[in-house]
Amino acid sequence: MWVADHLHTVCDFHGPDCAMSCNERSTWRTLHKKTICFTKQIKERFTNTEFFIKMDDDTFIDREYINGLIENFTGLKEPVYISDFILNLDYRNRNLNGSYYGNGKFYMFNRRLLDCIDPTIEYRGDRNEDAIFGGMVFNGCGPDVLKIREDDSKIWHKAYWHKNKYINLSAILNN
Repeated sequence: MWVADHLHTVCDFHGPDCAMSCNERSTWRTLHKKTICFTKQIKERFTNTEFFIKMDDDTFIDREYINGLIENFTGLKEPVYISDFILNLDYRNRNLNGSYYGNGKFYMFNRRLLDCIDPTIEYRGDRNEDAIFGGMVFNGCGPDVLKIREDDSKIWHKAYWHKNKYINLSAILNN
């Protein structure tokens, strides 16, 4: 099995290849709103889907690694959150402070996590979208989440090098 048949792209605008659109006035500063929007949408619309992956558009993932994660964690009764976790020390926002969030390039989670996540989280100021997702997990699911650290050797961000191939996906600055 490969995931191509199961990809549902979240776009800024409605379009033929977009499963959902969020945040039509998207900027880097409003990604937290897009994260809340797509979380609400997948929670409501994909009720029979067991696993979800959020990844940046400049990220490559080893498909055998993903298939192995799905195989290993299918059917668990507890919420599963897979990423490279960062402790959030946001003292201005008690709903975010002390939560763990994924590094943004990749996180994967199961339906159980989506069932308990709290997309109505309240916070002050513009925040990192991944920190908001971690806060939604922390406030909705509590500490009983199985956190699995990702294998960074299977996830390439901004640059891909594998089997004598190299692709640089980092942004090109306009002069």
